[in-house]
Amino acid sequence: MSILASIKKLMRLSVISSELTSQESEQLQIAVSTLMIEMIRADFIELQKEKKIMHEVLSASMNLSEEKVDELVKNAEIHSDFTISLQSHTEVINNFLSVDEKKTIIKNLWVLANIDNDLHKLEFNMLKKVSTLLGFNKAQLTQICK
Repeated sequence: MSILASIKKLMRLSVISSELTSQESEQLQIAVSTLMIEMIRADFIELQKEKKIMHEVLSASMNLSEEKVDELVKNAEIHSDFTISLQSHTEVINNFLSVDEKKTIIKNLWVLANIDNDLHKLEFNMLKKVSTLLGFNKAQLTQICK
């Protein structure tokens, strides 16, 4: 699946966000963004193209301006700096998103992990952890990432 197709599948986040309170919407946006930051940082090499893809996904999926995306990314980076467990972020996602939407998030994380054509073991471990916390087993993860 191309990144643009993946972005289109995640477009529903902007609809969901409009159905939530502003606090709930912010929690969801931060949770998704922080997971993306965590994936970008997982292999200890942050590439510009990873950040560019993240910006495109967040802008399109959440219907945010570039300024709002920049602010969201800064907040997500701060959350990532203080993240002890991915569980707090996946709990928010589990509360607000459907199974298909969670699959799309996993697919987006997979795309971020593979953007440099090198899936690092730490990236794969994070992907497995996130997918487990979102309720998917190893076979489902394999299917999602095909």
